[in-house]
Amino acid sequence: MSQLLTGTIENKQLVVGDGTRTENAKVKTATAYKRGDLLNIGANNVADHPSVTTGVVGDWNAIALADFTAEQATYHAANNLEMPIYVQGAFDIAVVTVNGVALTTAQYDAVRAQALVNKIELRKVVGN
Repeated sequence: MSQLLTGTIENKQLVVGDGTRTENAKVKTATAYKRGDLLNIGANNVADHPSVTTGVVGDWNAIALADFTAEQATYHAANNLEMPIYVQGAFDIAVVTVNGVALTTAQYDAVRAQALVNKIELRKVVGN
């Protein structure tokens, strides 16, 4: 007797290709960052979250490489330490976030278009 088992496989892998490039950026005091967060690195080299206005994600040019708590960010800022960020590579758009919140499918096209300018590839991974 055979049984048919069904289930769901969920992929939470942020990096989905080769050729990632990283840099470092300063953090804002009392600001939490989540791995996969889109970030806007300004002329002062400080990582900030893009604004989201009526569902539209503001300017961004990097992706957070690791989680940072607000306490860790405060310590890093006080001690002139930086956090690693992704500035190039291929990433799963379904795992990318803004301030820890997943993108909506309605935000995908505009965010992917901006990714091209940033030399970042946001892929729709098969099954997502």
